[in-house]
Amino acid sequence: MSNSTTIHTSATEKIKTVDEVLEPVLNPPPSIEIENVTVSFKTASGVYTAVKEISLTVRKGEIVTLIGHSGCGKSTLMGTISGMVKQSGGTVKANGKPVTKPGPDRGIVFQNYSLLPWLSVYRNIYEAVDAALKDKPSSFKHELAERNLKMVNLWAHKDKLPGHLSGGMKQRVAIARAFAINPSILLLDEPFGALDALTKSNMHVELLKLWNLDHREKTIVMVTHDIEEAIFLSDRVVVMNDGPAATIKEIVDVPLPRPRNKKTIVHDETYMAIHDKLMNLLIDKFSIDDIE
Repeated sequence: MSNSTTIHTSATEKIKTVDEVLEPVLNPPPSIEIENVTVSFKTASGVYTAVKEISLTVRKGEIVTLIGHSGCGKSTLMGTISGMVKQSGGTVKANGKPVTKPGPDRGIVFQNYSLLPWLSVYRNIYEAVDAALKDKPSSFKHELAERNLKMVNLWAHKDKLPGHLSGGMKQRVAIARAFAINPSILLLDEPFGALDALTKSNMHVELLKLWNLDHREKTIVMVTHDIEEAIFLSDRVVVMNDGPAATIKEIVDVPLPRPRNKKTIVHDETYMAIHDKLMNLLIDKFSIDDIE
């Protein structure tokens, strides 16, 4: 009888252990917590409120895009997560800690690449790693720089200056640099907005490849104006109301299985339904007949 009890107890303990292991996978913890955030700026004509009382939680490993018309506060909200914009009210947390300033746990990629033009492709990445990981040996930093350049297929161009690269190549360097410092949160502020359609499409796949190589551990928040881009990349799309005092209009889930194929996804009924919904949320005129 005692043996049976022991076996039962042991089995129960194993089940609990499995549950504990699966819990963060099935219900990942919050990576970003935004609660009642308002951002206002003093201007010559008075106080301008960019966003007002916004609340949003982004789970670990989730890809969320912010979409809306120009001036709706997308980049402002992104700035509060990065720590470069101070909110006037409310709280912002990253990985459970209040955001008060920029930090190495939050990597940022901008539309204009932000590469140092006097440094080679390799040195642009190495210097970022060197600044973020000061306590690591030089050999480790060089290995990180090399590995991330190879992941975006730019090792052959490591000695070139940014001015000698195409727009798509510059953006790949910027993304490789962001991944190299291994932030748990990656913030992308219209990173592909200046690229042509074909290059942009390739960059979407490159980004997801890096995210997959990282076992989908990184949380990604991206600002975009592109509906197709938002659907292809995201787990959820946050649609913003027009500013000033912009708020969240609606959050649209994207329950499309991963990995996603750019060629076939556009024929998926779920994709088409999400696309139509976002179009209706963002656009109020679809033809010249709609213009008064």
